[in-house]
Amino acid sequence: MAHADDAALQRLLPLLRQLRSISGLREMKPGTFYLNGSAFIHFHDDAGALVADLKKAGGSGFDRYPVDTPTGQRKLVDDAKRRVGRSDED
Repeated sequence: MAHADDAALQRLLPLLRQLRSISGLREMKPGTFYLNGSAFIHFHDDAGALVADLKKAGGSGFDRYPVDTPTGQRKLVDDAKRRVGRSDED
């Protein structure tokens, strides 16, 4: 499964703006976010369906989120904020 290209990411601009506002995240290239020097969130185009991979809370592997709907996008942002917050406590 390929990483989402620029055209696919255009569909997610409101979501990307929300992720960009999370303190501690750095967008190394469009749609690829890092936290403390490690990959944290990135996007894939799965046969036209957009999904995001968010680093697991334990730091090993990624959880997959469908982001074609507002509900999926909200869940990704909420979970990302929680996981960034936990990282601050380490």
